[in-house]
Amino acid sequence: MKKIKLIYLILLIITCSCNGQTNKSSETDLNRISTKYRNKIDNIISAKDIELLISTVDKRFNDFKVNESLKFSDKESQLFCDSLKIKPWIKADFDGNGYNDLLVVGNWGDHAVICLMDSGENKFYIKRITRRSFQDCTFPIVQVVGQTPVIINYSRSEPDWKNHKTDRLLIRDTLVFQFGDFVEFNSMPAKHTIEKIEYSTGPCFGTCPIFEMTINSNRKATFKAQEYNKVKGNFSSIIDTLNYNLLIHLLNYIDFVKLKKNYAVNWTDDQTCTLKITYDNGKIKEIRDYGLIGTFGLNRTYNILFKLRENQKWEK
Repeated sequence: MKKIKLIYLILLIITCSCNGQTNKSSETDLNRISTKYRNKIDNIISAKDIELLISTVDKRFNDFKVNESLKFSDKESQLFCDSLKIKPWIKADFDGNGYNDLLVVGNWGDHAVICLMDSGENKFYIKRITRRSFQDCTFPIVQVVGQTPVIINYSRSEPDWKNHKTDRLLIRDTLVFQFGDFVEFNSMPAKHTIEKIEYSTGPCFGTCPIFEMTINSNRKATFKAQEYNKVKGNFSSIIDTLNYNLLIHLLNYIDFVKLKKNYAVNWTDDQTCTLKITYDNGKIKEIRDYGLIGTFGLNRTYNILFKLRENQKWEK
C-alpha cells in the first residue's frame, strides 16, 4: 500500500503514462490474453447488459448502476478520474481460468467498484473492490504483470478524526486474484514457519459472530463459539489439509510480519478482531483490526477463518 498526495499523483500519471491504461503495451497484453470460450461477459456491449447480468447473479445488487458517464459531484474525484483515464468497465481474465471477468465502476447506494467473476459455464459471482463505507473516490485501472492482469486500485484514505487529521491521502494498491479473492500483489512472498494461529472476534452493534479459534501446526484446532454462531460451546477438530494450506500460504503471501499491529475504520459500532500468529521458533505477531478490513489480504484471511466455523467437523 502506498500513500501519496493528489498533486504528486497527477504529475506521476502525466509523466509516467507507462503506468496507465493508455499504455499501448499494456493494452496489447490485455488483448493478447484470450479466453477459451465466449460467454455472457464476452457478449456485453452496454451498461444495461451489465446491470441485467449483475442483477441475475446476486439480488443484493439489483440497484447497482454502471457509472457510464463517469461524472462526479466532488471536484477532486472528477480530477482524479479524468487524470487516470478511467473506463466504466473493462474485461480481463483475473483468476486465470480462461474466462473473462468484468471490472465495473458504478453506484450501489454510493460509489462502488465491483468485479463480476466468471467461474465457467456461465456461472458468476461478485467480488467487491470497494469494501469500506465512504469510498467515494476509488478508481481502478488494469495492467499486466507477466501474463497476469492486475488491478491498480487508487483510493482516498479516510480522515483520522481521532487524531484530528483531516487530510486525505491517496492510496495505491496493486491487487491480484489469489487464494479466492483480490489481495495485495506480492512478488516475494515470505517463508515463515507458522506454529500457531489464534483468532478472536468481539461484539458489534448487531449480531456479529463472537468466537475464538486456535489452529496448531499439526492442524489440531479448538473453536469456542460464544454468541451468534450456528452452534454454541467449546469444540475441537482437525482442519482439513486444503483449508489449512490455503490459510498458511495466504499468510506468507501477504507477509503478515510486515503488516501493522493496529488497523481501524473511522466509523463506530463495528466489530474488532485479533489475529495472533506464533512463528519461527516462538516469535509472535499480533494484529488488532477494528472493522476487519485492514488490508485486502487480511480481509481474505478473516473470511477463511469465519468459514472454518461451518466447513469443518467440530466435535464437543
